[in-house]
Amino acid sequence: MNPAIVAPDAFDIIEISAGGQLTTEQRRNLGSVAKMLQHAASNKMFLGDNAHLNPINEYLSSSNQKFRRFFLAACDVHSLEEKFNVDQYSDLVTVTKPVIYISIGEIINTHTLLLDHQDAIAPEHNDPIHELLEDLGEVPTVESLIGENPLPPDDPNKDLMGKTEVSLTLTNKFDVPGEANTEMDAKTLLL
Repeated sequence: MNPAIVAPDAFDIIEISAGGQLTTEQRRNLGSVAKMLQHAASNKMFLGDNAHLNPINEYLSSSNQKFRRFFLAACDVHSLEEKFNVDQYSDLVTVTKPVIYISIGEIINTHTLLLDHQDAIAPEHNDPIHELLEDLGEVPTVESLIGENPLPPDDPNKDLMGKTEVSLTLTNKFDVPGEANTEMDAKTLLL
């Protein structure tokens, strides 16, 4: 939120007539508001060079508690099963599999995040997600996902290639047809 507060004109939050712009004083005031919000969000008190602002440290501390309550409330969401009205049998009866649209850059970023935090995602070794994370391998390059020859790092087309959007049909990796998956066949038959 910080950049949008400091430069609302750059993010089309406010309309400014042609040739008009925020004054230096307005920008300085917006910078002060952003600084206060940043200190309140991180529970950082004004000390040292900003000792003249010590009287508002108590307010910052109470504001930090409000931020914490807000973010905890924002993270308190319905389970995916409840939100999308799915259960363990939903995948067996869907005729068309779900499709997601994602850019190559987003795939690489997601891959990196999954590898960086795999211990938090699947701490138990017998977790099926752990097996999927092991299958990921190393983070691919944009060129390897698109099937292009490697480009020099300073090539401007590299950024454009990362924005290429692909569609992925979501399937169950563990859904193996035939005798290898008798449990899934039994569920399908029961359904």
